[in-house]
Amino acid sequence: MPAIGFEQFSWDAWNSLIAHPSTAPAIGLSLLSGWLATLGALLSTLIIIGYSYGGRWWRLLERFLAPMLAVPHAAIAIALLFVLAPSGWLIRLISPELSGWEYPPSLGITQDRWGLSLAFALWLKEVPYLLFVSMALLNPLKMNQSLLVGQSLGYSRIQIWRFIIVPQLLPRLRLPLFAVLAFSISVVDIAQIIGPSRPGTFAVLVWQWFNDSDLNQRLLGAAGALSLLVLVLFSLAFAYLLERFTIKMLMRQAMASCPKLQGSGHWGRLHGGLMLLFFSLSAVVLILWSFAHRWRFPDIFPQSWSLRFWSRAFEYSFEPLLYSLSLALCSAFVGLILSLVCLENEVRLKRSSPSWSANRLMWIMYLPLFVPQIAFLFGVQTQLLAWRLDGRFIGVFLVHLIFVLPYVFLTLAESYRNFDQRYMDAAISLCHKPRRAYFQVKLQLLFKPLCLAFATGFAVSIAQYLPTQFAGAGRITTLTTEAVALASGGDRRVTAVVVILQCALPLFIYALAILLPKYRFRHRLAMQG
Repeated sequence: MPAIGFEQFSWDAWNSLIAHPSTAPAIGLSLLSGWLATLGALLSTLIIIGYSYGGRWWRLLERFLAPMLAVPHAAIAIALLFVLAPSGWLIRLISPELSGWEYPPSLGITQDRWGLSLAFALWLKEVPYLLFVSMALLNPLKMNQSLLVGQSLGYSRIQIWRFIIVPQLLPRLRLPLFAVLAFSISVVDIAQIIGPSRPGTFAVLVWQWFNDSDLNQRLLGAAGALSLLVLVLFSLAFAYLLERFTIKMLMRQAMASCPKLQGSGHWGRLHGGLMLLFFSLSAVVLILWSFAHRWRFPDIFPQSWSLRFWSRAFEYSFEPLLYSLSLALCSAFVGLILSLVCLENEVRLKRSSPSWSANRLMWIMYLPLFVPQIAFLFGVQTQLLAWRLDGRFIGVFLVHLIFVLPYVFLTLAESYRNFDQRYMDAAISLCHKPRRAYFQVKLQLLFKPLCLAFATGFAVSIAQYLPTQFAGAGRITTLTTEAVALASGGDRRVTAVVVILQCALPLFIYALAILLPKYRFRHRLAMQG
């Protein structure tokens, strides 16, 4: 690492990494929690869609999907900590009458040694994301028509879903699943809050080495970051093989004379209801803690209430709030502009060369989501230092943009590609000005997807923890960095207020993204979505 004065090739850092007593347990924890969260989220997504698609429960989930997507990962982890901890609300609900506990019990419910609470927090956040992605992918599969045709031939709904829809859906879900798996294995902020501590996950261990004042430890961190990258790449390769095996197994079962599979919508309601229950409990507990003045265990509700912590939190968090809002607005707006440029260029390439495929562009866009953040952010930080942009707004904005752009692009891409170009052809033939037709016709018809893409980019920027820490150099703090810092030992009441503020920003933008198209096209019912 010449950037910090080590210019000679050496295996010392790798030898130290292999010999470190926490390396092997930390890698095991990362793999266990990451794979549990990813497989659990995929299974829950398939069960919810298979058993609930098209019904009243599905329509209810669709309404709550945007609020669940808007909640940052760190906020979910902190809220779950307030709910599931030994002094949390669930234990209070059964104490002391049912449990007999007058004091918080010594139970390893959160920050357990196996990382199960970490896997549960990741599952809770990733299921809404996979449901959101699946909704866009189900339209080309014509699921309603497949269900009608299959049922008319005597097949049950579960047989149609399992043997016809799932083998087509899994390859389309490959890239989102890879992103979920890579994130779950390499996440730092959630693991710091609700994951095990001694040892922690491998990503947290690498983060601690990078933060050490001893430069030799940073060499260890660099070796650990590369090891984490290799770990994620091997996991993605195994996930690909597992996907191919699952599809072949399902196709083989479909060709065999399998017994008729019956299913009840209770399974879909169970998984979706559990998700909604914990989101609701988390919201209630955060609100209670933010207004609590005195709240002793095992009381279910606070003994006294106060607004004092809201005023304290506003004084404490005004600058992080301002930075969070500014960074999110700028990165989401620039990400939206760049996505429009890429997608319009894609349209022109397809017109000039019909055989051109967008698959390569999709892989490039997903690349920042596949690579663990901690594996390349140290290099980004070094480059920002060379450009004298560390600790500056523009430097943090550029790093946020690396992660915001893929999500904005992927949210907008499906609608943009499905746009009927005949509208543009007709508009150009009438006004003879392609630019005018683009802004007054195409962008107007795509107004709702544009709003949702902007809201998604805004929420992604708000949730960034490691990029802000590396690029901000401690001089630029956001609500997410403050929330993670407070969660490790700050006052729960102040923490609750900061987390509510952190959630309120993306929720407000998502609400605007849903309501603005309805208001703008209130006299055109077909364009309201």
